[in-house]
Amino acid sequence: MILPTCLGRLLFAFALLHATWAVPLALSAQDAADRAALERLRDSLAGVTDSTALRRLEAATVEVAKRHRDDPLIHLRLGFIAYRSGELAGSKAHYDDAAGEFEWAGELKPDWPYAWYGLGLAELAQGEHAIIAIENLRQQLGKDYLSKAARAFARATQADPSFAQAGIDLANAALQQRIQPRLQVALEAVRLAAASPAGRIPDVQLARGRVEREVGEADSAVAAFQAYLAVGGDSGVGLLELARTAYFARRPREGAAAYYAGARAATLAAALGLYRTELSYLATAAELASFDSLAAPAARAAWLERFWIRRDVTEAREPGERLAEHYRRWFYARRNFRLVSRHRHYDITERYRTAQTEFDDRGVIYIRHGDPDRRAQYSSAGTVLGSGLEPNESWLYRRTDGNLIFHFVSRGDVQDFKLVESALDALGFQARFGPAQRGGLDALALELWDSRANLDPIYQRPPSGVRLTDERALGDHAIKVGTTTDSYRQRFDVPLDLVTSDFVVGARADSTGGQVLHVVFAVPAERITPEPGPAGVLYPLRFRLFVTDVADSLVTQLDTVRVFAARAPLRGAAYLTGLLEVPVPPGRYRYRLLVATGDNFAGEVVERDTLEVGALSGRRFAASDLVIGRTGGGLIWPAGADTVVLNPLGRFPQGSTVELYYEVYGLARGTTYHTVVRLDPLGGRSFFGAIRRLFGGRRPPLLLEFDVPADGPVTRVHRSVELRDVAKGDYLLSIVVTDPTNGRTLARARRFQVVSSP
Repeated sequence: MILPTCLGRLLFAFALLHATWAVPLALSAQDAADRAALERLRDSLAGVTDSTALRRLEAATVEVAKRHRDDPLIHLRLGFIAYRSGELAGSKAHYDDAAGEFEWAGELKPDWPYAWYGLGLAELAQGEHAIIAIENLRQQLGKDYLSKAARAFARATQADPSFAQAGIDLANAALQQRIQPRLQVALEAVRLAAASPAGRIPDVQLARGRVEREVGEADSAVAAFQAYLAVGGDSGVGLLELARTAYFARRPREGAAAYYAGARAATLAAALGLYRTELSYLATAAELASFDSLAAPAARAAWLERFWIRRDVTEAREPGERLAEHYRRWFYARRNFRLVSRHRHYDITERYRTAQTEFDDRGVIYIRHGDPDRRAQYSSAGTVLGSGLEPNESWLYRRTDGNLIFHFVSRGDVQDFKLVESALDALGFQARFGPAQRGGLDALALELWDSRANLDPIYQRPPSGVRLTDERALGDHAIKVGTTTDSYRQRFDVPLDLVTSDFVVGARADSTGGQVLHVVFAVPAERITPEPGPAGVLYPLRFRLFVTDVADSLVTQLDTVRVFAARAPLRGAAYLTGLLEVPVPPGRYRYRLLVATGDNFAGEVVERDTLEVGALSGRRFAASDLVIGRTGGGLIWPAGADTVVLNPLGRFPQGSTVELYYEVYGLARGTTYHTVVRLDPLGGRSFFGAIRRLFGGRRPPLLLEFDVPADGPVTRVHRSVELRDVAKGDYLLSIVVTDPTNGRTLARARRFQVVSSP
């Protein structure tokens, strides 16, 4: 009869193992021949996929065990067979059998590491088994399977420190534990292993480094990861672990250097998997696909650098800040939001699904968006009495474009919080509504609703049908936005209430040499605390301007500190005003401007998402932006031989004069071109105003038309528009310039406000 290949290999391995049974049992430690035979047995078992064959071999081995009950090798053999059966069948009973056999072997030979190693494997497998419903309770009592696995692995390492795999698995088991892990036990075991001949095995040093870092020993972790690299460990993995440790120790420059060096060295699956997993916590699907498409390590490293720089730029951060913040969040989430079990179960109220198995949904949101501005939760004595109220949390993130509120509920396991749409989902899909005859929410649901009153005004009003629908819609929106984007918003105790505007004109130094973006700012002095100066007071401010393309790739930047001096603290409606300038090539852009005090107590970030820049080279017909100002407005722009007045606040008193400045390009000297200037009111239009317009009761918009000769490739134009008889309100001032050679027109406009005369 011809045996199946895997079964034939098994019988051969068993025969080899049987040959070792002649070794006298008085040996004090498991010798090399025993270990080699057991490893061959495990290798053979790993290739078996036929559970029937395993049952036959198990039955045959049991018959041998009946005759040799005190032979530890037979019990080890039975333990590994049962363990493999558990892997194939997914059966906890098989893992129980394996644990029993390994315990028996350990009692017979307590100084044999394989007995304790096998017991650790079996306990670990039971700890991850899907049918364990009270895993969290077991962990709190210190009697969980993972703790037992850690003790067993430690026993194997203590029996023989050179038994490397036991130390590695012990470290991994301890790191997996979510509540009170036995890290000190693991640390002692891996230190013993690292100091033994097993220290020349890279994975021993890797495990040691991870445990050292977990217990807070950053310098010892660095030494372990350096040893891992020295004995031949994967450079990509080792450098990434050094990067993580540097960030853990708050050494961001070292962390960034190691992170990108590791990306350039990452060629094997282990390192690539680590980088990609971390990336998946916040990258979009398109970004992940782009990363996956890269084959060369240098290309992946360059892509990662652009990935993190884009996030620095979008939040007006210094280079490297976002990556450092990512690791701060990652370590925090590992301490606070790690899953107890990888086996997650969802009900109909839990709309979000994630493939990652390391963090609960609080960790997902935290890694993407950091610390919430406010938290709220609610518990009641009724929870114990079976009210149905589950552990719950709600997080508020303030946003200028609309606040985000996330609701988390844990059902039956306080370590697995999942995103839900409504705070009331903490009562379950059905239970959150009271009996029909009560006509609405019951008392517990109302208390739960009121507990979120500090998050949003919607919770400060009694819940109605419409309000419940609106709250659920807000929750659904938050989940969609929060799980597909990431952020690192600047936070300030005092907002500056900045007033900004911008314009693009040609470069001064070379009349054919490009364009310059000017950002005009006005900062209310009352928002800033002055500092003593040599001749009065000082107002130091930090300015950071990032100009990017529409994909948020950096085009140009400015980072500077300006100090405004005054004889005495400014009072009333005084402003600090100024102008920032950066060159920009033609294209479509967006920019972020950060203005903040040195201590970041007061500050603000201003965003401009659409900025069109044309080519102002003088080689073709073009026009700069329109600049408007007021003589005596407090700010001027020295433009070469010209002086252009500005108006940072964009307000003009009634009866004042608006000074216009703009540039016309590409016309031959002496060419006469036509210009139209209009002033149109903006804002709402009433019914009676429409009636008056129908009967001619509305004044026509201010209209100026003139023809002037061009100065050559660049014509700089100054004009004045008087605001006589112009009422208070918002207006649009526009110019239309016509090229006489082909009739082509260019239009530019600027909004401003007319206010009461002082």
